[in-house]
Amino acid sequence: MRAASRIAAAVAAAVVTIGILFGVPIALWLLSSSLLDGGLPAGTSVVDMLLAPDDGTLLIGFLTVVAAGTWVVLAASIVLELAAAVTNRPSPRIDLPGFRLGRTLAAALVAAMLGAGPAMATPSTSAAATVLTAAVSEPAVAAPGRAVEPAPPGPVHSVQRRDTLWRIAETSLGDPLRWREIYDLNAGRIQADGGRLTEASELVVGWRLVLPPDARATVRVESGDTLSGIAGEHLGDPARSDEVFAANLSVPQPGGESLADPDLIRPGWTLVLPDPTPSPDLRPGDEGAQTDGAEGASPTTAVPIPETSRPPVPPSTDVPTSDPARPSTTPVEAPTGSTATADDTADRGEDSGPALTVTALGVSALVASGVLASLVVRRRRQLRLRPQRHRIAVPADDDGRVEWSLTAPDAHEGAVSAARHLDLALRSLAHPDREIDEGAPAPVLISARLTSSDAVLATSTETRLPPPFTAVEPGGGLWGLDADDPLPVSVAEAAGCCAPFPTLVSIATDDDRTLMLDLEQRGVLRIGGDWARCIALLRHLAAELATSGTAEDVEVLLVGLEEEVVTLNPDRLTTAPDLDTALAEIERRASTVRAALDQWQIETVVEGRLRDLASDSWLPTVLLATEEPDDGHRTRLMALAAEPDRSAIAVVVIDAVQADLRVGDDGLLDLPDVTDGPWEVARLTENAGTHLAAILGPTGAPAVPVGPAASAEPWAADMNEDGSLGTGDPVSPTPPAVDGPEPGGAEDSERSTCSVADPAAVRRLAIVDHQDPGLDDDLASWHDSGPPSRPMIALLGEPVITAPGPTPTTRRTWFAEVLVYLSLHPAGVTATKAVTDLWPDGRRISPATLRHALYGARKWAGHGLNGDPDASFVSDMQHDSSYRLRGHLLDWDLFRRLRKRGQARHEAGHPGATTDYEAALNLVRGPVFSSLRPGGYGWLNNHDQRHDLQIPGFIVDTAHELVDIALGAGDLGLARWAAERARTIDIDVAFDRPLTDLMRIAHAEDNRSELELYAAVLLDARGFDVPEELAPDSFAVLNELLLAGPRRPRA
Repeated sequence: MRAASRIAAAVAAAVVTIGILFGVPIALWLLSSSLLDGGLPAGTSVVDMLLAPDDGTLLIGFLTVVAAGTWVVLAASIVLELAAAVTNRPSPRIDLPGFRLGRTLAAALVAAMLGAGPAMATPSTSAAATVLTAAVSEPAVAAPGRAVEPAPPGPVHSVQRRDTLWRIAETSLGDPLRWREIYDLNAGRIQADGGRLTEASELVVGWRLVLPPDARATVRVESGDTLSGIAGEHLGDPARSDEVFAANLSVPQPGGESLADPDLIRPGWTLVLPDPTPSPDLRPGDEGAQTDGAEGASPTTAVPIPETSRPPVPPSTDVPTSDPARPSTTPVEAPTGSTATADDTADRGEDSGPALTVTALGVSALVASGVLASLVVRRRRQLRLRPQRHRIAVPADDDGRVEWSLTAPDAHEGAVSAARHLDLALRSLAHPDREIDEGAPAPVLISARLTSSDAVLATSTETRLPPPFTAVEPGGGLWGLDADDPLPVSVAEAAGCCAPFPTLVSIATDDDRTLMLDLEQRGVLRIGGDWARCIALLRHLAAELATSGTAEDVEVLLVGLEEEVVTLNPDRLTTAPDLDTALAEIERRASTVRAALDQWQIETVVEGRLRDLASDSWLPTVLLATEEPDDGHRTRLMALAAEPDRSAIAVVVIDAVQADLRVGDDGLLDLPDVTDGPWEVARLTENAGTHLAAILGPTGAPAVPVGPAASAEPWAADMNEDGSLGTGDPVSPTPPAVDGPEPGGAEDSERSTCSVADPAAVRRLAIVDHQDPGLDDDLASWHDSGPPSRPMIALLGEPVITAPGPTPTTRRTWFAEVLVYLSLHPAGVTATKAVTDLWPDGRRISPATLRHALYGARKWAGHGLNGDPDASFVSDMQHDSSYRLRGHLLDWDLFRRLRKRGQARHEAGHPGATTDYEAALNLVRGPVFSSLRPGGYGWLNNHDQRHDLQIPGFIVDTAHELVDIALGAGDLGLARWAAERARTIDIDVAFDRPLTDLMRIAHAEDNRSELELYAAVLLDARGFDVPEELAPDSFAVLNELLLAGPRRPRA
């Protein structure tokens, strides 16, 4: 059958080609012969004909000329494509108007004549380079009993815009006729979005195609490219341009030319990139650049992915070298637990690029908003339980980019607001002050349709809903709720009421509309149709029920779905080994609910929720099962479906035989009582579900101890990343002997007032002072109100830049982000990594755009590095292998330097310890990284750049240390000041320690009322009723200071 369709397509393409090459010119000749024979009337010019009334002659002549021009373009393109196919060479590119479209059509015709399907002939959109990654085996979702064929080994190509099998074979294999090999390797394999490569399908951006083992990475030359620039951008080292030249020497290029001069390459050429592993003669000084190149490469910028270009780095501390300017290549730390693969993922750069946003992954707006809300709650718990001198676990880079996209504006975000308003309006029905008509039946909700402006509820005809709902039509059955309709009670009161329809979930979308069904009212919902899409629908339902605020009291049983789905909310989602076991549990719970209804003499579970009678007896249980039922299961399911409103259960199961809801191959919904379609069934692919699970998973992982500071500066030696003094023997050189006053700037008279310090601590302080002799001068420069002599980067609050260069008049916040980004990458970044980080949404960024961003930042930063008026503080690729900001001051660096010296001074008994702590805390202006540019700072979601999450905890630790010192010295005023400084960065009350410190201070002041006030604030901020629910450290403080617990006001 397939062979016959290919033959028919080839014959049709041949007929069309012959018609274009020969039929069109003949038709044009016949049409224009009368015009050509007659010519222009005597004494008539072209201008006269344009001004005179047209009898049709001029129009026919104009159309003939246009048609002739179009024919020339098509004929030339077809001839060139045929010649390329015959000679097995890339077809030449003609950069003239119209030839790009002509070449695309010609390629489709030639491909069809050679027996290809649409995937080979039809492009998705333009691609600038072949993107290769290591071989990946992605298991496809299969029905029970169906074997899943693993992906063959070989490089993997991530489909980019305008890709076709023909073009992929041409660029990666050197022969477009080898497209069939690519097709055979990938035919039938399920892609991340649930689609499959068939002869009738078109390539979809983001699909991953396995290539033959001999596939190679290539790049298409664009205007302005150079070999060194290509090597720097795609291989991470401009010096490897010689390898690029050697790999392409004398290789035929379009137009018959070939590469002979390394300084002469032409736009449109396709260059083969050498192996990403650096050659043995790599210069020692290039190691840092090579590392950055490996980290930065990703499909986002359509470059080959180096798999093994990063050498293994031992987990050692940052040891200062004799050359303090040399970039460090030591990572911040190796995450453990659920984030152990973060470094590997960052190095590979796999799965990055255009597909790594929730919109591109196909995640619904309601699921995305639910995941974001869950993440906020769980991350606050993470921060609260974080021990001192620890960092919380965070997702890997790829998952971090997905997390960043959760906060980006979405076209369907109006549906999220409407869903929230609907939830509150339905909850208000259960408010205690609502008047209940004892004779009216409980509402029966069948479905709801949401838009950004309103919601329409489909109910039973007997249902009557009070305001704010209004009847859409006489007789009931449809009720409307506008997005701006006021609630009958306050939002806080409505949110505290029981949700009467907790299993109301989205099932499909249609442009700006969202269709929701009440699963509990359905009782049993059997789905069938396209197997992969059915699985994706169940996965979507699990994700929404796991994260939805409406479903806060729902318990979900899963049969057959991936374990990763449970990670979305282990408190709500559990797994059952098989359908039989799950049904037994569902039957038990349904029986318990029916017995409770009889005991309370209530007709339905919805009535029980609305009347607030034994509300915990009506908590629903939902079963989502991929296992197809047998006849015995179907009998049990029919019994469960008999009384859906008296069971508090819902079952959604794949049953191809007795399906109520069908999912078409095109993804459209077929549900008998939903007739206002077409509706596209909601889905969550396995790939998207894995990313969402990887975002929420680390929130349950234990915090890890801070690692060494990732900086090559001498002051960073023997310092942890949070600024605390490192443990163990100092790694810095022994300072020279000091005569006279003790190191640290204190006079003998000052020292004499302190107790005798440990000699080892005194020696350690001398080493710290030797490592950072310029700290006091840098601090003075920071507070100097005059024009700065070097860039000052402040991020302990709203990011602020003060620099010698002229302040930008436009896009100021954008250039500020670039400078902040560079300041937090002391080892520098390659162009590839900068594009990936600064444009995380996957847009294809031209080199000119990046150059403009760096030029603006460089201009603002100014000149004067090391006193040289011509030296720029921001490096460029002409003089460096990466982009770096040098010679600047960063408030976070100053903070850490002061904390390190303050700790060393305190251990040595130096009276200047508290001065250093105060100076560090005075650098804090408010919440870290506050008031960020909308849509910006996506790179903060890289696993090693989560400063917005980690730095606040480090500041709280520093303030706590000063509180301890001040309380020990009896300086209650200083202790209170330090605790209040910590609270300035914790406006959401995410940390317990500032409040427990204030409790200790109040206890020292014998202020019982204030002590109980802070204890109550601590418990109320967490929503806890008893102190035992607090973190262990917080409970220990409260239990010590208030043995009987805080006195709580009576309700």
